[in-house]
Amino acid sequence: MANSFLTDDMITLEALDIFQNSLAAANHCDRKYEGLFGQKDGLSNTSSAIRIRKPNQYTVRTGATFSAQDITDDSVTLTIGTQIGVDTSITSEAMKLSLSSFSDQIIRPQVTLLANYVDNQIMAGAYKDVYNSVGTPGTIPTALSTYLGAGAVLDQYACPRDGQRAIVIGPQMQSNIVDGLKGLFQTDKKIASQFDTGEMGKAVGFTWQMDQNTTTRTAGALGGTPLIDGTISTGASSITTDGWTASTAVVKDGDVFTIASVYSVNPVSKVSTGVLQQFVVTADGTSDGSGDLTISISPSIISTGATQTVNALPADNAALTFASGVSVVAGQGMAWHKSAIALAFAELQKPQGVDMASVKTDKQIGVSMRFVRVYDVSTDVFKSRFDVLFGYKVVRPEWVCRIQSGAA
Repeated sequence: MANSFLTDDMITLEALDIFQNSLAAANHCDRKYEGLFGQKDGLSNTSSAIRIRKPNQYTVRTGATFSAQDITDDSVTLTIGTQIGVDTSITSEAMKLSLSSFSDQIIRPQVTLLANYVDNQIMAGAYKDVYNSVGTPGTIPTALSTYLGAGAVLDQYACPRDGQRAIVIGPQMQSNIVDGLKGLFQTDKKIASQFDTGEMGKAVGFTWQMDQNTTTRTAGALGGTPLIDGTISTGASSITTDGWTASTAVVKDGDVFTIASVYSVNPVSKVSTGVLQQFVVTADGTSDGSGDLTISISPSIISTGATQTVNALPADNAALTFASGVSVVAGQGMAWHKSAIALAFAELQKPQGVDMASVKTDKQIGVSMRFVRVYDVSTDVFKSRFDVLFGYKVVRPEWVCRIQSGAA
């Protein structure tokens, strides 16, 4: 029987449930910071941004002589500043639908768009902060070794093995790996699940998630034979280079490269891993008329101390090797630990003087949503909107690894 008394809270709660269940990448992010927004208890922050402190790093003393180390306050800022919404006009007749019919016809299509937008923002933006990379740009991986390689990279950076690692990949990436494995090394029940759903589920230390919102990127032109130009000081977040094709947009934000003889170090022992340190370009770069270019990079090149990232500083004329070929279009899957990416939703203000208004927050999952409806007497329609306010931040980029793929 039709229900002509849909309330604002009923609509908002239904939308909130659909929104949460439609999230993919977002469900593998750290949500513990949401309680710090909008609180006035003296322990939290009432602004739209909070500073997230990262764990301090130290070196080990040898011998009995006291050697004090400075405590460095390393932090990143998480800002909730992205408001998204979907607006629509609903006839009086539609408002007489039962909740289930109204949900299927009106709420679900709108809220699913919002969830997809949040996922897309994470997948399309987070990879630019990540320097760890496996796979071949332009080629969809079919072997489990690529994904095992992502796990090995996280291990090298002392990422916890506590069941909170996730791999998020695109539809074709999932199709290829499921077909390639066909349930190898799984229990009978998991083989059946793979066959029935076409999804990986849990495997090799990761929870696997398919997300249509994985993004693609195009690598820079990368012309010439780039080399380190001169001396690079420890702590540098940019490098001087030469040997590029002159006056060309050679690198793009998100390009990954290594430098000859510059190796990553174990974050605890500071001993070389024997693996070249990967760096990510953090801003587009165009070479000058002589083929010179200063490139902004992450991580910073630090050769000593508690925050050491490399075994040695780059030598003059050391060669740069990029992970991608020239202007290759590559999909960007990602593997990460939950605590590596922070995501927070905040409550929007509930307006007054409207036909309907409801703001609901699920305290367990941390998601907040607002529904507002006003009546337009001239057209006999209800103008309604769903709104979400959120923000995300890559807190521990070393605990994230990009999985390069093909353009599909």
